[in-house]
Amino acid sequence: MKIIVAGAGEVGYNIAERLSRDKVDVVLIDVDQKRLEAVVDSLDVQTICGSASHPVVLKEAGLEDSDMLVAVTSSDEINVLACRMSQLMAPEVRRAARIRDQLLYEEVHQKEELKEGLGLSFVIDPSALTVDTILDYLDLPGAVDVINVADGRLKFVGLRLSRNHPAVGKALAEVLPRTPDNNLLVVAIYRHHEVLIPSGATVLKGRDLLYMAATPERFQEVAAFFEIEWKTVDNIFIMGGGEVGLHLAKRLEERDEGDVSVKLIEQNAERCEFLSRELKNTIVLRGDATDQSLLEDEGIAECDVFIAVGADDEKNMVTCLLAKRLGAANTITRVNRYSYAPLVSAIGLESLVSARVAAVSAILQYIHKGLVVTVATLQNEDAEVAEITVAENSRLCGLALRDSKFPAGSIVAGVLRGDDCFVPRGDTVLEAGDVLAVVARSDAVHQLTKIYGK
Repeated sequence: MKIIVAGAGEVGYNIAERLSRDKVDVVLIDVDQKRLEAVVDSLDVQTICGSASHPVVLKEAGLEDSDMLVAVTSSDEINVLACRMSQLMAPEVRRAARIRDQLLYEEVHQKEELKEGLGLSFVIDPSALTVDTILDYLDLPGAVDVINVADGRLKFVGLRLSRNHPAVGKALAEVLPRTPDNNLLVVAIYRHHEVLIPSGATVLKGRDLLYMAATPERFQEVAAFFEIEWKTVDNIFIMGGGEVGLHLAKRLEERDEGDVSVKLIEQNAERCEFLSRELKNTIVLRGDATDQSLLEDEGIAECDVFIAVGADDEKNMVTCLLAKRLGAANTITRVNRYSYAPLVSAIGLESLVSARVAAVSAILQYIHKGLVVTVATLQNEDAEVAEITVAENSRLCGLALRDSKFPAGSIVAGVLRGDDCFVPRGDTVLEAGDVLAVVARSDAVHQLTKIYGK
C-alpha cells in the first residue's frame, strides 16, 4: 500500500509514523523544508517539499501509483484543493481531508454531491471529534479514555485504579471471575508506559490504567468496581467559548431534557454576545475562569464536571486544577499538543481530549476501512482494536472462544451478533457473521489481520 500524506504537522507526522511502522509506503508533502528534514531524521518515509495542491508536486509524489491521499495541512483550502486535483489526475485514488471550518465541514458533510464535486471521499472535523469524545466522558465521569466499538454499542473504558483499591495485589480471576453474573472484562492494562494484555493470573497494581469492556447499560457496574460514585451529570461548567465550546454547549442543549445546568465562561465581550444569541439554555458568563471568586460565586463547588476547551493548553490545565481545588467533582482538559499528555496525568488531571489525536485516529480507521482502530490515548500505541468478521468457512465458526487459539498478546473483548453486542466468555460459541472486537498488542495485530482480516 502507498499513501501520500499532505502536511507534516503533528497530525501528518503521527499518521506517517504509524503507517511507516506498519510497512506502508508513505510520501510526506510539506511546504516547510526544515520540517521535512526533521521528519527524515526520525521516519522511514519519502519527503517532497511543495504544495500538495499543485499537480506537479502530486505527480512527483507518485499519485497515479498511490492508494490514498490524506490532506491534513493547516489550510482547509489547500486540503480541499489537493483532493480535487487528485480526483482530476487519478480518480481511483481515495481522498481524505481535514476541514476545521465548522460551516464548511457541515456543508460538505451533509451534501454528498458537494463532497463528490470537491473530490472528497472522507472528511473529518477535529472540533466535532473532540466534542464527541467529551460527550463519551460525560457518560462515565472520571474516565481517562473511552473507545467506541460497533457504533458505541460496546465501549472500552479506561479508568485508573487507586493505590488503596481492594483489588490491588490480587489476580484478575479473583476480583472479576468470568461467570454468568459478571459482564465486565479487563482487556488491557497500561502500566509504566507499557500495554499489557492480561490473563486471569495478572496481578493488579495501584495506578494501573485498566481498559474495561462493557456495554453502556453496564456502566454502573464499571463505576462500582472502581468505587466511583455513580450519578447523573446535571451541573456542567465549560471554559472557552471558541468553536469547541460552542459546539459542545449546543450538543448538550440538544440532548438535555431540562434538568442539566450548563454555564459557559468566555472572556471576550463580543464573543459572549454571539454565544448568547446562538445558545438557548446555556448561561453565558463573561469573565476569566482563573478568577476564583467568579467560580465560587457561580457555584463551582456543586459542579459535576468542569470542562476546559480553550485554545491555550496551559490555561486549560490551570483552570481545571483550580476548579478541582474548589470542589468540582471531575474535570476534562483539552490539550492541543499531545506531548502534554503525560504532564496532565502527572498533575492529577486524568481526563483529557486532543483534537489532533482524534483526527489521527479517525483517519487511520478510515485508511484501514474499519479493520483496525487505534487505541489512541495509549501514548506508545502498543495496543489496537481489530474488528474481525467470522466467515462461514472460517475455522472459528462453531468453536467455543476458549478453543479458538487466538495469537498470544490478544483477547476477544466483544462480539457483535446482528443487533446484539456483548462481552463474551470462554464458553461463547462463535457463529458465522459474528464481528469480533479483538484487543491486541501491535505485533499480534499483524498476525490477526493476516489470518482473519480478509
